[in-house]
This record gives sequence, C-alpha cells and structure tokens, in this order.
Amino acid sequence: MFSTESLWKIWLIMDPRRILVALFAFLIVLGLAIHMILLSTADFNWLEDGVPAKSAVSQMQVTPVVPQRQ
Repeated sequence: MFSTESLWKIWLIMDPRRILVALFAFLIVLGLAIHMILLSTADFNWLEDGVPAKSAVSQMQVTPVVPQRQ
C-alpha cells in the first residue's frame, strides 16, 4: 500500500505533537469510560462488593503486636 521510503512524508502533513496529545487524551477518556462502565455493573464493581482487600486482611492476620524490650 505504502512504500517504506515515503512513510516519513505523513509527518509533514500531520503534526506529531498534536497527534500524540490527541492519542493520550483519547486513551485517558477510554480508560475512564471502561472503568466507569465496570463500576456501574453488579458483577465487576470492586468498590462495593463487600469483600475486603486481600492485602489488608493478610496483613492484619500476619503482623502480630510484639512489645519492645527496654
């Protein structure tokens, strides 16, 4: 479709700074939209599922309180 010798000419038409800013903005909006969609479902809502985080539970059970000697 395109010859490899003339692919650099596309950047003469499009400004790379604007393209990258638009790409990053689109990806951030897409990521936020996916997270909001998942949070609005009952199966994938990790904030209100009632299950405590595994790291907090394991840390409370594993870390005993040991008094220090003076």
